[in-house]
Amino acid sequence: MGAKTDASTTKYEIRASFDIDGVVEKPDIIGGIYGQTDGLLSENLDIRELQKTGRIGRISVELSSKKGKTFGRIIVPSSLSRMETAILAATLETVDRVGPCSCAVKLEEIVDVRINKRQTIVDRASEIMREWDQNVSPFSSSISMEVKKSSKSSQVVSISDEGFSAGPGFKRQKKTILVEGRADVVNLLKYGIDNTVAVNGTSISSKLIDLIAKKTVTAFLDGDRGGDLILKELLQVSHVEFVARAPKGKEVEDLKEKEVKQALKEAVPLEKAIFLTGRDADLTVKEFLDKSKPSKKRLKKFALSRKDAEEKKPKVEVKETKTVSKKKTPPKPTKTETISKDKVKKEIEQKVTRKPLTPRPTSGRPSHASTRTRTDSRSGPRPSSRPSSRPSSRPSSRPSSHSGTRTYSRSTTGQRPPRREIRKVELPEYLTNAVKAVKTKLEAVVFDEAEKEILRTPAAEIFDSLEKIEKGSTLVIDGIITQRLLDRSNGKGIKTVIGARKGEISKKPTGLKIIEFEQI
Repeated sequence: MGAKTDASTTKYEIRASFDIDGVVEKPDIIGGIYGQTDGLLSENLDIRELQKTGRIGRISVELSSKKGKTFGRIIVPSSLSRMETAILAATLETVDRVGPCSCAVKLEEIVDVRINKRQTIVDRASEIMREWDQNVSPFSSSISMEVKKSSKSSQVVSISDEGFSAGPGFKRQKKTILVEGRADVVNLLKYGIDNTVAVNGTSISSKLIDLIAKKTVTAFLDGDRGGDLILKELLQVSHVEFVARAPKGKEVEDLKEKEVKQALKEAVPLEKAIFLTGRDADLTVKEFLDKSKPSKKRLKKFALSRKDAEEKKPKVEVKETKTVSKKKTPPKPTKTETISKDKVKKEIEQKVTRKPLTPRPTSGRPSHASTRTRTDSRSGPRPSSRPSSRPSSRPSSRPSSHSGTRTYSRSTTGQRPPRREIRKVELPEYLTNAVKAVKTKLEAVVFDEAEKEILRTPAAEIFDSLEKIEKGSTLVIDGIITQRLLDRSNGKGIKTVIGARKGEISKKPTGLKIIEFEQI
């Protein structure tokens, strides 16, 4: 976007906030600024021309989206005059649309960058003077040193309504040293360190947190249990960049100048700070936090499993009751049975009529009467004796084996439950493409609410990989959807899980939608 502004020549920064009714990206906002200011002013103040000549810098946009709206801040560095910078700021406020969305831009402030530079110069010059005094004049008399120390100790100031003890340089310097009490502030003032503030105990007030929120904080703590307690509380309620510790068993108020400078010189980033006492002794802050994480997870997992077990009991009983009631419901074979009865009766009548005409071998016996009697006795009891063992819905006379088999198979076929219908689901194009991309590759993809891909990982590692994201919206995985995966997805705010097939799921989280590949 044109030439960059040299940071050394930048005089002012225009800072404006915006609120847009819709979801847009950074290029949309910058394009809206160019488009709506084009030709509005003379060529000397046209934004594109100003950027080409390097009189304004790259337009910086910070944004975030929530509930269908986009809001954030625009920063424009300027090396123009005060009047021209003010005109440019007023021009930004005329932007009222970004693409199809309405927009409101409001100027927050115009910052004079040179003031900050001057303050940096003052702070650095003071530091040079202190080092000069210590190095150039090491042979000062003991009397003059005592006078200097006592005069500096009287400079302790009280800030805020709660009366926090602090050095005179606390308000004007960007860096500050956090100590435990007023005696620590006085001791550090003796050695020329005036950008200090005291916690006034082991409990950190919310007002003190606000006072140090925009500063680079170094916590200078005692080498005892009190220092460890303050460090643990700082991890929870405030930001600290560096930590310095007094030697083990000593307090900051008792340290000599050489020990103070050595401790501050050996200050380490927060994660590498070491606890000195108790069961956490010799542990770094990072190791302490990693050690405390698993126990919290186990407690949470135990509470969830217990809750699930209590909620599952009544649901299982309801399902069993429904299953029993379904089994007891008798089928409705009225039409089929009526047709089969008529057919069976006709076939029986035809066979009874035909049987006497069929000649039977006499096997050398002369009596026709005895043969006829034996034939009648065989054919007589069969129709009446066989059906008695069958259900009452069957006819009393015995049908032929062929017709009976056909009638039974028809009635049972009519009672089979219908096949499960696969309900088709229409997905947005980006999800359809994601399903095609992960199929047969054993991969998983997570999208956020803005339909942006925030995670891609092998399907086998998805459970652990979900820990890396703060919040998602949709998960697409070429694998089985399990109860464990649903619980983890629900914990990350995911509302839709799309997978190859569904496994054994005892309880689906409320508001979570499950879709199988065959439904797409």
